[in-house]
Amino acid sequence: MEFIIILLVLLAAVAAFIVSRFIHHGNPFPFTKRGQLFTQIERSFLSLLEKAVGDKYKIINRVKLADILELKDNADAKTRRTALLKLNAKYLDYVLVDSTDMSIVAVVDLVNNSNKAGHKAIPDWFVSGALEASGIPYIRMKIKAGYSVADIQQGLAAKLGKLPAVPEPMIKGTMKKGPTRPVRPLTPVLSPSQLKTSSTALVQIS
Repeated sequence: MEFIIILLVLLAAVAAFIVSRFIHHGNPFPFTKRGQLFTQIERSFLSLLEKAVGDKYKIINRVKLADILELKDNADAKTRRTALLKLNAKYLDYVLVDSTDMSIVAVVDLVNNSNKAGHKAIPDWFVSGALEASGIPYIRMKIKAGYSVADIQQGLAAKLGKLPAVPEPMIKGTMKKGPTRPVRPLTPVLSPSQLKTSSTALVQIS
């Protein structure tokens, strides 16, 4: 009889141990607010990008690749599973959309080649290939100090055409006088062969 009681106690102890392993008594929401949504580089570049595109485009930040691309109906099940996993794992820094109908215009990613950490130092073949196959211009801009609005406009113009000119600053109620020598146009002159290049471009502004 005593043996049966001891056995039952042991079984109860084992059962309690097993149950405790599967029951989590911790906080189900172990979260805290981040200090900032964007890094200093992202904030600075966003401010310049907003001025560069003016009212022509709106800018959406940190967009999942799956939010702007969808699979074709004729894709087989295995291809769909693999592609969806990759689409949901990839994020884009900035997406330009038309200000009137919010249609997708282009993707802009920041590139940091100064070291092997940070913003997309190594080109992502899946992102560039997916955007190229979908006909969405992909513009990669190197991170550097001293960017101006005109610099960014010139980089975007290579893929999107001429952008709104940046207004001259006001000085005591009058427009600032322009330079006496001709200004290099923001829209580069492209040869016919250059116009037929891939929609994926690395824009290095120097």
